[in-house]
Parts: sequence; structure tokens; C-alpha cells
Amino acid sequence: MLVQLLQGQTEKTSLVDADKFLISDSAASGALKYVQKSNLPSGTHVKLLGGTVSSAVNHDFTGFVDNTKYDNYMVQINNLVGTLGNAMNFAFRASGAVETTANYWYATAGFRSSNNTISTAAEGQTVAQLASSLATTVNAPGSYLFWLYLNPENKTFGNTVYGHSWGYRSDLSDYYFVDTSLSYNVAITVDGFRIYAAGNDATTFDYAIYGIAK
Repeated sequence: MLVQLLQGQTEKTSLVDADKFLISDSAASGALKYVQKSNLPSGTHVKLLGGTVSSAVNHDFTGFVDNTKYDNYMVQINNLVGTLGNAMNFAFRASGAVETTANYWYATAGFRSSNNTISTAAEGQTVAQLASSLATTVNAPGSYLFWLYLNPENKTFGNTVYGHSWGYRSDLSDYYFVDTSLSYNVAITVDGFRIYAAGNDATTFDYAIYGIAK
């Protein structure tokens, strides 16, 4: 019946708050009702990927980039285990391959709970540092929250990352909190990213990637 109703109808490509949708109300034994667009839940963050990665050295994330809907993406990484006192590195992917040419610029700055400051910066590197060094265990995992901005015009330094990390250095008995920013100084069309421990440690973690609607 619904197919018959749709046949021959004009497609509408934009919506206004007064538009209505036909629904089957499960709370009323499937009775047909309508809901107005203004009453639908709204939000800017759309979950695109999520799950738990198996223990591995390299973790590649692709298939979520859609520059027709998003320029910005939010990435959560929790319960990171397996870094043996090494930093987590970040590299963009483009055209189906990891970008490893010497075009990464990055800086990190943060604190240890011992009141020591942490900072590093570099330019013209083959990979960027996503956060400071951590030594994570099951009982003391690491966490990351960062945003990707993928410039739709593919400009120099247009693809950037900004974020935070938090973790416990089990080998130093100290907590770390670090801010990170990084960028790529050549125009590329990004289709994903790779993260991995600088010492090639096999790591596991939970992850979620959200597109932030334009």
C-alpha cells in the first residue's frame, strides 16, 4: 500500500518544520499517525563508526568521510591498553594509502600530576604525535578525544586535528593530561586516518567517530 502511495509522487529535497511524516505507532497497535518535523529529535553529531579494535600495531579508520555532509568529525578513544611508555602517533590517509611524507607539523602541551610540564613540537615530520607518551594497563587505560577538520577545498594546512588525552603512566606512577594540535602542510583529499603507538606496541581500545553536521 505504501509503495502504491509513493508511486508517481514528487520527491521533496528540503524540509520545513511544518512538514509531516507518516508513522506506525507501536504504542497504539501499529495505528497510522503522523509526526511533525518540528517534533523530531535534533542534533548535530551523527555516529558514523564505533566498536572495539583487536590488539594490533596499526589501526586504520576509513569509510566515514563524507564531505557533502561534514567538514568536522569528533573521535573518542577509550580504554586504550598496550602502550609501553610510547606516544600515540597520527597519520592521515588519502587516496587509499597512509600519508607518510615529511609534511606533518604538530605541538603538544600538558601536565603531569607531579607538577611537571610536558611539551613537544616539530615540523616537517613523516607522522604527527597525537599525545604524550603513556604506559597503559588494563587497570590504568588511556583516553583520547579529538576533532578532525577536513578542508573541503583541500588547502595547505587545511586538514587539521585538535584534541586532548588523559592517562596514567604506570611505569612512572604519574597522571598525564595533554592538549594536541597537528596539521598537514600539503593539500590532500583525506579519506581516513591511522593511529599507532610510536614504539609499535600492539594496542586495543574502544572507539566512536561522529560526523558534525554542516
